[in-house]
Amino acid sequence: MGVPQVVERGLRLTLGSLLVLAALTLLGTSAVAQTQMAGSSLQTPLAATQAPGQGLALSYGYYSRYQRFGLTYATAPLWSHAFTNNGRLDLNVDFGVGYWKADNRHPDSMWDMAIVPTLRWWPGSTYYFEAGLGPTLISRTDFAGKELSTRFQFTTHVGGGFVVNGAHRFGLRWTHVSNAGIKRPNPGLDLVEAHYTYHF
Repeated sequence: MGVPQVVERGLRLTLGSLLVLAALTLLGTSAVAQTQMAGSSLQTPLAATQAPGQGLALSYGYYSRYQRFGLTYATAPLWSHAFTNNGRLDLNVDFGVGYWKADNRHPDSMWDMAIVPTLRWWPGSTYYFEAGLGPTLISRTDFAGKELSTRFQFTTHVGGGFVVNGAHRFGLRWTHVSNAGIKRPNPGLDLVEAHYTYHF
């Protein structure tokens, strides 16, 4: 399979997966909104609160064989929808770079660049749940004793977190990086990541 076909297939997979992710999130959130009782009229609607703006994030990911150190620019919400139960769904995009370091495995390091559209559901004004999927380029096709086959990969993550004083966001994610079966072998890489974002 040539490079143009790989890129085309990867883009189709990314767009299709995002549409499915968006549809499932909207359906699930709407179901929750319909089954919950109406909140007190004295409460401030979440839709009236200001969503966190753009920000810069530092992250640290760990797995038993390797680690990842990341720096990310997070956009302000590009799209937002408020629900009747005061919940809100935001679409942001994370532009990130990361450095991977393996423990006693060869090759022992690599870099990545990722663009990950992320849906964040805010049931309250200070905490959220998120899911994201986007294309990723890695600097090599083998890392930590694994043959990754292609430099074009996808990053998927799910997680949640909370915001302090409207500007400091703390979160925890499970992250998976793989090529979605474009080429074999496709062992993938997994991480548990903690991150801190300063919004401005």
